[in-house]
Amino acid sequence: MDISKLEALMKSKKASMKRVERTAKLNPGKNRVRVLSGWRPAEQHIWYHDFGQHFIKDAADQIQAVYVCAAATFETDCAVCGAIQAANRTINDDDTQKTLDKAKASRTVLVNALMLDSSEPNTPVILELKRGVFGQLIEILEEWGPVAFFDPEKGQEIAIQRDGKGLNTTYTAQITPKVYSVPAASMARLNNLDEYVKQDSDEQERRAIGAVNSVAGLLAAPKPSSDTPRTPVPVSAASRLAAPAAFEDVPDLAVKPSRNDIALDAELDDLLGDLTSD
Repeated sequence: MDISKLEALMKSKKASMKRVERTAKLNPGKNRVRVLSGWRPAEQHIWYHDFGQHFIKDAADQIQAVYVCAAATFETDCAVCGAIQAANRTINDDDTQKTLDKAKASRTVLVNALMLDSSEPNTPVILELKRGVFGQLIEILEEWGPVAFFDPEKGQEIAIQRDGKGLNTTYTAQITPKVYSVPAASMARLNNLDEYVKQDSDEQERRAIGAVNSVAGLLAAPKPSSDTPRTPVPVSAASRLAAPAAFEDVPDLAVKPSRNDIALDAELDDLLGDLTSD
């Protein structure tokens, strides 16, 4: 037995099964937020991380796979983006095209923050923001400076108003006069955003690409997750004509019990909002 290959397989499987907490989202209405500085000890000026995920659904709007987008998150080539682009070139009907379009990556920004209206206001969370509202935070930081924005003792609260739903969701961020002192214990518990965005594995990447190809009608439907990684088997054109499509009619990411088990709830509104609110 090749021990190195066994260890690599176990490492990949462990990563794919790892349960990772979900990001926090802005609630409807007013949100009092305290934005925190960077999590890297030697680079505290790096206080955010770009993030993106592919939500691959079938024609019935059921999630088939969720996977981190390397292009949106790391600005590198993304295999899932490539699979979507390749599949798009084979599609001849509008419905399948629209279904596959939904698999394109959402693009957001992650920051460490205290949600002051929550039940644990001094526990740092990974706050996931739309790019539009993040741009407003940048403007606040530029106008008021790092002391008002970040300083643990002198930093001020930021009020973010979220109104509307879906495509009509709007965000308004304003700094307030109120100072909120961040406990030292909170600063010691900053989330490592570098680690958070590493929610990927070879197995999950294969599943995501297989789901894209299944939606496009290029591969048989991927089977449910099991202990043995599976690669969908190509089916002939004749077989596709003789049998019903694998999907008649592919919740957030967390990309994490399996990423495929995450409920969308209010995040569906957020994902739809990405199309127009950026």
